[in-house]
Amino acid sequence: MKSFYIVGNSDKSGVEKVAESIMKRIKSKGAEAILNLGYLEISKIPGNIDCIITLGGDGTLIRVARDTSYLNIPLIGVNLGHLGYLTSLGSEGGIEDMVDKLLADEYSIENRMMIDAYVKRSGAASKTHQALNEVVIAGNTCSKFIRCRTYVNKELLNEYCADGIIVATPTGSTAYNLSAGGPIVEPGARMFIITAICPHALNQRSIVLAPESNIEIEISKENKQEVFAVFDGDIQKGLSYKSRLIIKESDTITKLIKLKGGTFLDNLRTKMSGI
Repeated sequence: MKSFYIVGNSDKSGVEKVAESIMKRIKSKGAEAILNLGYLEISKIPGNIDCIITLGGDGTLIRVARDTSYLNIPLIGVNLGHLGYLTSLGSEGGIEDMVDKLLADEYSIENRMMIDAYVKRSGAASKTHQALNEVVIAGNTCSKFIRCRTYVNKELLNEYCADGIIVATPTGSTAYNLSAGGPIVEPGARMFIITAICPHALNQRSIVLAPESNIEIEISKENKQEVFAVFDGDIQKGLSYKSRLIIKESDTITKLIKLKGGTFLDNLRTKMSGI
């Protein structure tokens, strides 16, 4: 790798100092680097970029992954937040080693599955939204549950009565899905995980589905509140009675760079012990 694009979350403390350190190391090795602090303008990313480095937390990396997925550029993240499963490299050390390994091509790339989802009502379809972690269907208040029917490949799977429903990717299995009691899945796998949030039943457990599955979630008329689909905790789309949220595996993927040394289980043990 010889050309880098650095995206920094300007809300994170110390981001300028870390960015300066990375830029200095890259340029000292004769490579090129462009810095973008704050709002990411996709049109300004040159076509010759080999790698995008994000500075922030998992949220920063996820937003950049969604915005740049069609560019097919590998990403690596430096964690400036509290807990990061995707941004495994911390700012307290390892910056120079990271740059040197990237320049020497001492890394591997993990392909991470993404979700495409859109809302369909009366035959009309909304804009398609992407997610790397998950899509969450929930109400606008935590004091009332929601009701919805879930179909897989046109066949009824279950009628949920819960605080919400999570449809996660393997990457998202260690995010909201984990907090809701769902299983942890190796991130390079391809599958959907459906987990109910505080289900109003004793027998509703997480369900794992093949990546080819076409998932449809229909909002029931019994709901007493507004219901929304939230993509990676960021983008929000309103859902109404009889509207269906269609979820499928995206044709695009996120390419995450994994430096040599350390495994998913190593990272999982480290992060879990820090909670």
